[in-house]
Amino acid sequence: MAGLMVFRTLADALRAGYQVYDRTADGYLVRTRTSAGWAIAIVSCK
Repeated sequence: MAGLMVFRTLADALRAGYQVYDRTADGYLVRTRTSAGWAIAIVSCK
């Protein structure tokens, strides 16, 4: 089972191929398309 990726900056997530999906109280939800579907990650901007 895969874990949830957490990025420290939005720039790091974008460099890794993710795109902004939604805003949260502490940062962003980002997503990227994989062969198995969408992969979701968190950007924590605290």
